[in-house]
Amino acid sequence: MNILLVNDDGYNSIGIKILFNKLSKYGRVVIVAPKEHMSCTSCGITINRPQKLTKVDEDIYYFDGTPADCVAFGMSSLNIKFDLVVSGCNDGWNISYDINYSGTIGACTQALIYRVPTIAFSCEHNFDLVDKEFDKVFDYLIKNNLLDHHYILNVNFPHSKEIKDIKLSRIFYREAKTFYKETKDGFLASRTLDDSYKEDKDTDVYLVHHECVSIVPLGRTSFDVEAYNILKKKIGLQK
Repeated sequence: MNILLVNDDGYNSIGIKILFNKLSKYGRVVIVAPKEHMSCTSCGITINRPQKLTKVDEDIYYFDGTPADCVAFGMSSLNIKFDLVVSGCNDGWNISYDINYSGTIGACTQALIYRVPTIAFSCEHNFDLVDKEFDKVFDYLIKNNLLDHHYILNVNFPHSKEIKDIKLSRIFYREAKTFYKETKDGFLASRTLDDSYKEDKDTDVYLVHHECVSIVPLGRTSFDVEAYNILKKKIGLQK
């Protein structure tokens, strides 16, 4: 395969280096990633200013833009037909509704526009486990034919020394409220998280806290089919 590798932690981060080495056994891997840390950029793209590509080494580049910019450039301008886009491995979980802010996920969303299968990998500062178990997880995705250009595979490694299982899961609706503390320089944002996940055993939040790899399929858009059908009934467009 030709694999485009990106992340939102920067081209020189530990997570992208691990994945570059691990994925190289499956084919040619080309890194196009931001120069600096670009977390919480979501699907943001850069317009109305030039962006610079810098070659660091053979098949390793950094691009002056967001993670989504990096994917768009790699897919459109490197004259390589990529078979897969991989984003990560992110330093910090992309679980629950944190995916709405994630540059890691934003890169994968951009990949779907080009109709290429895409995977996001994340961990909670647990790169030893990623290095040890990545092949097992990636082979699981391949052997079960889970790769497809209609959705993102959002994969999160647990915060543990071992992997007990690899499971398909759903998003847990975790309450995350932002509040601000005043400092001498202004206001500093913080968040309180409600991790009351104990009864939702098929969710991403539960699994990563219980030695399991979580795999959540994410769609192209935020379109809500259930809400759409409810609204159709309300305005009399459906019997």
